[in-house]
Amino acid sequence: MKSSNPTYGRNAIARLASSDVKDGTVMSLQGVAKKAFVLLVVVLISAAYTWRTAALHGVDAITGPAVLGCIGGLVLGIATIFVPSMAPISAPLYAVLEGLAIGAISYWTNVRYHGIPLQAAVATFGITAVCFGLFASGRIEVSESFAEKVAIGIIGLLVVYLLRFTLVLAGVPLGTTMNQGVFGFVVNAASITLAVMCLFVDFAEIDSARKEKLSAKTEWYFAFSVLVTIIWMYLAILRMMRRLRR
Repeated sequence: MKSSNPTYGRNAIARLASSDVKDGTVMSLQGVAKKAFVLLVVVLISAAYTWRTAALHGVDAITGPAVLGCIGGLVLGIATIFVPSMAPISAPLYAVLEGLAIGAISYWTNVRYHGIPLQAAVATFGITAVCFGLFASGRIEVSESFAEKVAIGIIGLLVVYLLRFTLVLAGVPLGTTMNQGVFGFVVNAASITLAVMCLFVDFAEIDSARKEKLSAKTEWYFAFSVLVTIIWMYLAILRMMRRLRR
């Protein structure tokens, strides 16, 4: 199965398998879920730290942590994708860095649109729980065609984001316009939809990897991968709620 999540794919599983040392344990869907929960808790604690710092010392005090979280999280995330065996160490560090960034983004959003970050978080956790429940119960079957369509959708979305970013940097008014009105709403809605669909593909990829009988320590990598999707979903929902409150 081809995954829509860049953290997944046969190459990643092959790299994990080649470096995996058998220790009598076997990865499981439940094990990945537990480690994903741990990473989410780390994100929340880190985000709470940034939020509290801003509340006590002002918004300027979290500029540094926000930049560190965004850049550091991106670099560490890419490193983990290419060297998945480092996930037991890099995944928790990634969660800390992303928490710093998310805490800052959420605080800035809450200052202008009070209550939205909490609503977005509840929606994100609720959707994730429902998706996991549907997949675990066997009510959702992820086919090769489904995964390929999600992958195509995400590539298209990335192209739109890259084009908009390039136009904004170039000072072309169209770049800003693309984030507004009906077009911006449609792109935002597509981002949320693709994130939800990606969760199902992620769970299917985990099940596929489980059949490879990798050791339990590889669960950290797959938990990290799910975390990437959940963070993406939260930010997309947060953006949509901001849009609806304007």
